[in-house]
Amino acid sequence: MLAATFSIANTVDAEARGAEELLVDGESDTLRLSYENSVTQVWRYRFTVPVVHDSGGFLDSPIDAWHRFFGFSRGSRPYYPKGQIVYFYSGKSRVYMHQTQTSLGDVSAETGWYAADTAEHTLSFWGGVKAPTGSVAKLTSDGAWDAAVWGHAAHRWPHWQLAAELGLMRPFGDEVFAGSAHLNSAFGRVAVTRDLGPVWALRAQLDGQTSRVRSDLRFLGPSAQLTVGAVRRWRRWRLEMGFSEDTAVNTAPDITFFLGIHD
Repeated sequence: MLAATFSIANTVDAEARGAEELLVDGESDTLRLSYENSVTQVWRYRFTVPVVHDSGGFLDSPIDAWHRFFGFSRGSRPYYPKGQIVYFYSGKSRVYMHQTQTSLGDVSAETGWYAADTAEHTLSFWGGVKAPTGSVAKLTSDGAWDAAVWGHAAHRWPHWQLAAELGLMRPFGDEVFAGSAHLNSAFGRVAVTRDLGPVWALRAQLDGQTSRVRSDLRFLGPSAQLTVGAVRRWRRWRLEMGFSEDTAVNTAPDITFFLGIHD
């Protein structure tokens, strides 16, 4: 199975706590290319290659106007110029990037064992590694290998599907935060899909993760995101589109739009 997903994430967040300071003001465009196949009926593998482009972007003004129109908090947006890119951190290390950059991200390889895979339900267990193929200087890599294990379960009814994942991730190094990212973290997600017929479906997903970095900064701590989207089926292809927001404010990108295609 081949898959390609393009996402645009826009963030403006400024924090200062104790000896740490952080400013994330920019837009990150990511293209993820994946290939998945079966070795046997119960064993599968997957490779994912990301390409990341960071810039000032074009969504600052529309997002700010959206927040003003609905009376949402504008956060730090009124205090920073539109269309700029500044990624800055000072504390356990020093990070500063203020120019548009494009780079390969960290390539990952995963394998999964399916204990059950029927029309009604699925139960599988996965393990994977992420290689430091990206650029530390361009912030598309932490410069180290990471590993993760997780379980996936799904149950399907005639018009509904409920799926959940729960796992653990282990970093084996870190060149961005001077080794302070040596934290095991837990992650999980729950997704609900409602079929509207043979062509369209709606989906909502909640993702959460514990902290991977020893920091008092909210942006570097535990995170939670809500994703809402739609699925369009066409012959052998499946088109997925939607957006996600940081349900726990300032713990993830302000908003991310995505568009993906799978065979």
